[in-house]
Amino acid sequence: MEINDPYRELGLTAEATDTEVKAAWRRLSARWHPDRNASPHAVHRIQRINRALDEIRSARGRFDHDHGASTPDGDAADEEPLDHSISLTLEEAARGCVRDVQGEIPRTCEACSASGVAPEPVPCEHCGGAGQVRQNLWFPWLSTSAQCGACGGEGATRVPCSTCDGSGQAAPRRYKCRIRIPAGVRDGHVLHARVRVQGDEGKQALNVRVSLVPHEFFVLQEDGAVKVEVPVDGFAWVAGRWIDVPTPYGAQQMRLQRGALTYRIRNQGFPVGPKGPRADCLVTVVPLFPREVTARQEAWLDKLVASNTGDASTEAGIRAQAWAGTMAEWLGRSRDC
Repeated sequence: MEINDPYRELGLTAEATDTEVKAAWRRLSARWHPDRNASPHAVHRIQRINRALDEIRSARGRFDHDHGASTPDGDAADEEPLDHSISLTLEEAARGCVRDVQGEIPRTCEACSASGVAPEPVPCEHCGGAGQVRQNLWFPWLSTSAQCGACGGEGATRVPCSTCDGSGQAAPRRYKCRIRIPAGVRDGHVLHARVRVQGDEGKQALNVRVSLVPHEFFVLQEDGAVKVEVPVDGFAWVAGRWIDVPTPYGAQQMRLQRGALTYRIRNQGFPVGPKGPRADCLVTVVPLFPREVTARQEAWLDKLVASNTGDASTEAGIRAQAWAGTMAEWLGRSRDC
């Protein structure tokens, strides 16, 4: 019985929690159990419901914090697990996601014991299996026998195995499953699942090792904080304007503060652990000013200076004029010395 999407079978999406999965299974089981439902399709329906629950449980497996590789089920302790590696972006690891995992298990050819040659030799074509060939000389009565160079005197030769065409390898067995990646998985963590392998009746343990792809501007810290450096317009920084800041969960608006270079956006970092709270996103802004000011910008700056310190009604203007008076007095005393 094949089920393409076990979540849809239970009327759920892949983001459903374990509690929601169990509740959906109980509800559907109560509805379609043959003892309660007289429909001729009840038996088939309840089988699909139970199969869907089994596949979801197997795919989700168990999260391992200690980078271990123990099997999720006690009855599979003696089983050699399969190893698989997947790469995730920092956003996928922070939010959690669902990934299709598939691979192949190489097998050696049993017919030739992985040697690539047929187990039984065949008679040598050059000597007819005798191991010796006659050397014809000028006089027939002087001809002699010599060892066959094609088979080395053995009378038989080895040919490539017909089963594997001389490769020593049989057709690989394939496996495929859908696994739920919990939010907060880190680089090097191992997820455990059960997977059905082609040609096997049961399921086999699968260890899925996670690696995080280096991000173009996010840097993940050990405590879950995510650092990001954002270049901003220097005049916007002075003016305290709003800007868009990237986080693992999308862009967030942040107001610049004149003189401040570091900021903290709460709960927009990496989850501390599975189902745990999020750390913060630490933002460092880099104000960008022009290296050379144009004539137009010079005019604007002159107007800005005049509006700031030239207006006696503002605090900056009052302090500037007081300072100018103090400087004049000091200069007058300096000339008299």
